[in-house]
Amino acid sequence: MSDLLVLLPVRHRRGNAIQCAKSFAETAADAEMLIISDADDDSYDGIEWPERVRTQVMGEWMPYVPKINQVAAEQAPAYKALFAIGDDCVFITPGWDRIMMGALADMGGTGIVYPENHRRNDVPEQWMTSTDIVEALGWFANPALAHYWTDNTWSDIGRAAKCIRFCPDAVIEHHHYSVDPATSRDGIYASMEELFGARDAAAYQAWRRDQMAADVATVRKLAGTEFTLTLKGGARG
Repeated sequence: MSDLLVLLPVRHRRGNAIQCAKSFAETAADAEMLIISDADDDSYDGIEWPERVRTQVMGEWMPYVPKINQVAAEQAPAYKALFAIGDDCVFITPGWDRIMMGALADMGGTGIVYPENHRRNDVPEQWMTSTDIVEALGWFANPALAHYWTDNTWSDIGRAAKCIRFCPDAVIEHHHYSVDPATSRDGIYASMEELFGARDAAAYQAWRRDQMAADVATVRKLAGTEFTLTLKGGARG
């Protein structure tokens, strides 16, 4: 059994899911993938998924964050790390999973790791988090949110707790419509932006104000970066 599980929530994008899963199967050395669909969406019926790719059908539709958190809570005990990916992503680098898991091991096994996605690397749009962090926080995606700003959350936590690593040698392209002329701003993009764009922007700022310090402290304790000595003595959290 693999130490890494990739979580791929999907909705009404059959072609995207097939392409993403195919590129995963062609490049992953050890990782497994779980495709998460909704009971009211038959877009994925009849697909023969590659080896090491399995599916889970949820009940009534729910937004991205509660959906992925529910599945992450179920799966975390069986893996060392979980990796969130979108169906507009394509895996490029052979053995990307060993590169990223190697980076995690280099940090002592606790942390957040993210690949080069050719869109942005200042925040982890596709994030891999060790499951000890997931279990300690009680979530894999910031539960204050519905869809957006999850990457900024992990960037804030990882940098404050000094346990985040960017892996430029692991390339997983993000074919978002903002950077890929071949990708259109379809109804899924549009509806999520309309429903959750402004809502999540406000919720993210509220989390930074009210909850971030506690979440960072939890992760610092796990990562062993709870205190850092300075040259002048003393300790700072």
